[in-house]
Amino acid sequence: MEWELLRTFEAVARLGSLTAASKALGVSQSTISRHLARLEERAGSPLLLRDAPQRLTERGASLLAAVRPMVDAALAAQSALEDTPELSGEVTLTTVGEMVRWELAPRLPEFYRAYPQLRLRILAENRVSSLAAGDADVALRMFRPERGELVARKLFSVSSAFFAASSLELHPGVPWLGLTGSLAGIPEQRYAERAFATRPARLLVEDVESLGFAVKAGLGVALLPRGLAARLDDVVEVAPQRLGVRGGEHLPSRDIWMVVHRAKQHVPRVRALMSWLRGMTPPGGAPDGSAKNRSAPK
Repeated sequence: MEWELLRTFEAVARLGSLTAASKALGVSQSTISRHLARLEERAGSPLLLRDAPQRLTERGASLLAAVRPMVDAALAAQSALEDTPELSGEVTLTTVGEMVRWELAPRLPEFYRAYPQLRLRILAENRVSSLAAGDADVALRMFRPERGELVARKLFSVSSAFFAASSLELHPGVPWLGLTGSLAGIPEQRYAERAFATRPARLLVEDVESLGFAVKAGLGVALLPRGLAARLDDVVEVAPQRLGVRGGEHLPSRDIWMVVHRAKQHVPRVRALMSWLRGMTPPGGAPDGSAKNRSAPK
């Protein structure tokens, strides 16, 4: 069976659309459609339901489970070809934009002093890039992977608390601000929704840094990472009891994990990036222990 057909199928199943798979593989959308048609002709039945996003049929799910080890093996073969002692070429890191602006950007001169021949490519987005498919070499993630062939190391923990502008008058009905869009389901936002269950948010934004600036402007209180709040002038931590917060839950914290595909962890330029990342110590955080975990692409 032609590898291109299987690779196309895996990309569509992983990314959820023909358009996204077309961009990822660098081929036209008509080529993607032709590949799927040929594969389904060989299968004698549909593999994908043409919904938005694409959904797998039962047979498609079985094929995807069989194809993923092939994708991993192809990535391992590519890594073996690239495994040279010279620290040159390109290495890709994916994480959220706030991590790039707050922690990574100030330390980039240090990276290039240590590895002047490396080209660092950073993908800063809320979407989770797939390490198994080669979208990135290393990821900084705010959750520990639970499936697949990934190795994860906990770098540090980030704690959160309620913050307000020092000029804001505090009372049990004070307005609160929160997150929306791709960040609407993160634990911090769910915690805030439970804490302020008796009243809706005054403002919702899809960016933690913007949320911090809204707090600084005096628009209301919000749950913020302590590391971000430390960068904001005239912003103070507030005890939940002063805000009319319900319940006695502990304030949330989040572990930051460095994740790499098992097939790439020994490539020299990837190891160089991982070594640099292990030196990260954000305000209020401290490097932590490591853990290995086999995990699937997410």
